[in-house]
Amino acid sequence: MQKYSRHSAKWTAKKAIEIVTHGTGRLRFTYVIMNKLMLELECKEMGITEMALCLYEQKTDSIRKMIESKMYHHFLFDHIESPQIDEDRILMLLMAMEDTRIPAEKYEHQITSAMLVQIALDIHDKVAGQQKTLTERQLSVLAGDYFSGLYYHTLAEIGDTNLIRTLAHAIKLINEYKISVYRMEASDLDEFMEDFKKIGTTVIEKFCRHFQTTRHIHLFKELLNLKKLLAEMENFNRGRHSILFEGLKHFCLPQKKSIPLFNLSQRDRHCLKEICSRFIDQSKKVLMEESLRASGLPGVLSGRIKDLTSNYRHLAT
Repeated sequence: MQKYSRHSAKWTAKKAIEIVTHGTGRLRFTYVIMNKLMLELECKEMGITEMALCLYEQKTDSIRKMIESKMYHHFLFDHIESPQIDEDRILMLLMAMEDTRIPAEKYEHQITSAMLVQIALDIHDKVAGQQKTLTERQLSVLAGDYFSGLYYHTLAEIGDTNLIRTLAHAIKLINEYKISVYRMEASDLDEFMEDFKKIGTTVIEKFCRHFQTTRHIHLFKELLNLKKLLAEMENFNRGRHSILFEGLKHFCLPQKKSIPLFNLSQRDRHCLKEICSRFIDQSKKVLMEESLRASGLPGVLSGRIKDLTSNYRHLAT
């Protein structure tokens, strides 16, 4: 019989399997432990140590705290919801910067700036899509502008005028894509979906190209695209506004353009969800292919990809 070190991942996984075999009452708890252990084993197979995993998590947490400290404004946050910080996006930006020779204390400011730009853009999207009081809408617009200004200030502190120009260009492009999406200016559904995708991926794409760190750029873009598709599906399922489903209705149910999204029949709503599910499946396939081609992905990102590509079907029901 093969022997394991008492503190090894394989030994613990073996014991977890024995628990499942002999004690089904702890099945749910054990399943969670086993998932974590299997991720650890896969990381070791790829040469990613536990120390490296912790390092990525520590750096991500450090940058998240930097973002929070910069964007906190007591008056704004007393009146509007605090913005969400996408830690997956931070991790991907970190991966991009570690292909450079830029010191950590500098690239942390650069990543923070890119995140502030994205947060500002996301806040403006929420203003367009949610029913709010006039005061809430005005404060949300103000918050978006405030965070957008912070990126400029953050980069000015380290004298990075080149990245200021790159991110400003990204903002310009994204606003053009947003106009196209919200006005339904695309000639067909495929063009609409491409513009929709670019809204969420242009900042990270321009950032990576700026530093010539494009090794994982297609994986990054597809991961963000899949997350956005899943979020839009969830919004629709929960009765919230979804610009994606407005677009699907516009191009796939042209005879129903004048009917509000949530006044559609159950049959039409199901039809739109099926179309969205097909785009999700397509994105999932591309992401899995990109992750298989990639080498040396941090285990925490590999785990997120597995979660997103295997645990989404409940959203479509």
